[in-house]
Amino acid sequence: MRYIGAGGKSVAKLSSAAKRTLLFATMTLLSAATALAAEQTFTPRPQTPRIAPIGKENRTPEQAAMLASRPDFNIYKTLAHDVDLYNRWSPLGRFILDGSSLPPREREMVMLRMGWLCQSEYEWAQHARIAKAQAGLNSQDVHRIAEGPAAAGWSDFERTLLRMVDELRYDTMISDATWKALRAKYSVQQVIEALYTAAQYQLVSMALNSLGVQLDPGLEDRLPKDVPLPALATQPKSPRLQQPRVPPLAASEWSEEQRKLIAAQNITGPVLNLYATMLNHPVLYGPRYKFGSYLQRDSLLPPQTRELLIMRTAFLTGAEYEWGHHVEAAQKAGFSADEIRRIKSGPDAAGWSEEHAAVLRAADELRREAFVSDRTWATLAKYYDTKRLIEIVYTSGGYTMTALAINSLGIQLEPGYPRFP
Repeated sequence: MRYIGAGGKSVAKLSSAAKRTLLFATMTLLSAATALAAEQTFTPRPQTPRIAPIGKENRTPEQAAMLASRPDFNIYKTLAHDVDLYNRWSPLGRFILDGSSLPPREREMVMLRMGWLCQSEYEWAQHARIAKAQAGLNSQDVHRIAEGPAAAGWSDFERTLLRMVDELRYDTMISDATWKALRAKYSVQQVIEALYTAAQYQLVSMALNSLGVQLDPGLEDRLPKDVPLPALATQPKSPRLQQPRVPPLAASEWSEEQRKLIAAQNITGPVLNLYATMLNHPVLYGPRYKFGSYLQRDSLLPPQTRELLIMRTAFLTGAEYEWGHHVEAAQKAGFSADEIRRIKSGPDAAGWSEEHAAVLRAADELRREAFVSDRTWATLAKYYDTKRLIEIVYTSGGYTMTALAINSLGIQLEPGYPRFP
């Protein structure tokens, strides 16, 4: 068979220069196709820990106290490197794991579906165990969770729950149709709990994958190999809500419990729509705020690193509210107006230092496949210690969580705050 080039000429009849040009063009196309294929494939997860679990003999008193009340699992022994972060995040995690009002079967379905979409084998293995032991699912049910909402055997509402997880992962918000179907059975508070369950376990997947947390002994389930891999996530394209689904509560509507929650924040001036909306779920409010305030103000990350992660995550998730509320913080951290606009262009834009480009790239990779690549991790490790590496993942994951709530609840940006560039 002869290769026929442009204009119907065979390669054999082309000049040497033309052959070289054609060969170069062909190799360029193949290289581009290979690069595209690589971008569309999940990166292999680490087979050894990037951050080793802390053994009993090496624990500080603070770490020993943290781990004393937790199962002897690698996830906790890894997160013990950053006790302050763990203690501020743990109340939210405990509420979502076993304190919400969602039926155990439905809660575990949401967790497992997100673990599958993020290709987090640790999360899958742990929650397959829990689902079968405590939530009434069997091995066939667990496998069908990987198959997704179109698989045979689900009830209409179970399909809705699985579809919700897919929408939160890929479109970073719950669609109108899915919201309506959820509300046919769930209260507003339960929908918020389902949303936060999916968002929390996306964050957990990001941490498990990126920190290289290895499976604990005795875990039997693995990610199914006979189901096509899920898609990687991209920037959402659907329009964001122009009015609230869950309206913010006016001060005249607050209960005494809600007033105490706001008073504890020492807010001066009007209460922002984010807080007034989350007051609709007072039990979740405190744990969510405790974790969020750590990421926003108390983490060990330099202010510029923190704002790069937050604003890049806001852009990647289409959360304009999040972006608008962090422009001033980015300015206070030392970024110029041009640099803030450049966050939208991402890590490959000209002008970033190696450090800041790696921070932005980490946010991109966590969005795309819930995992920081080896190359990006190695660059970050040149600039950040173990605690700060963990906090990079948690900041991007935590603000993704907030973005999913902002987008799905329809929290509107207050007048006077900047919009996306």
